[in-house]
Amino acid sequence: MDLIYFDESGDDGLRPGASRFLALTAVRIQCAEWIHWDSSIRSLRNELEASLGIPSRCELHTRELLLRKGRYKDLGIRTPAILGLIDRMNSLTTGGEISIKSIVVDKSSGLHPLRVAILSHLKETPMPCVAISDRGRVPRMKQLICTAYRDGKLTASPPEFMLEIESRDSHLVQMADFFATAAYLRACVEMNFPFHARMIAEEAAAMSRITEGANRTYHLVRP
Repeated sequence: MDLIYFDESGDDGLRPGASRFLALTAVRIQCAEWIHWDSSIRSLRNELEASLGIPSRCELHTRELLLRKGRYKDLGIRTPAILGLIDRMNSLTTGGEISIKSIVVDKSSGLHPLRVAILSHLKETPMPCVAISDRGRVPRMKQLICTAYRDGKLTASPPEFMLEIESRDSHLVQMADFFATAAYLRACVEMNFPFHARMIAEEAAAMSRITEGANRTYHLVRP
């Protein structure tokens, strides 16, 4: 059985002031590989604590890091360090049995962004899986999946279980957040849409470059 960890960047609202895109990333691993990946990410977090001062026990929230907000505000982290972090995460996920898939929905299309994103992820499920995401998102995802399956719009079997977890307690949800942020920034670049004014262009460009690879896919749904 596989474990699929979901996280998003942007929001799924359609009202004025909502984000232009919704990026939903799924990090998929085999159950037997969980210890390996948790240990690998834990080691990376220890490296970041030693080199950048980011506490290993705190949630790694990538957008806040790039904006130097919250707990990152006073750490004095400079661009070379961020680029090193991006390279390190890239190398960490290059090998091993892991799949990272990002679906980005351009909300100007008028589509229901979360429904489009989650069904795109689940339209092909080669084996039973357990879906895991942070609190608040899972009930909406369950409803959308059950409705689509009932109406015949989801032909593959839905996940065996959908589990809620606090994102701060899951290294793999935080990894999904990292790649969702990268996917959102890539969509900004491709659609010539400005990202946050406080974000450094070199860092955003580096993030957008890591969305594809041997075990990574990226797809932008647009009008």
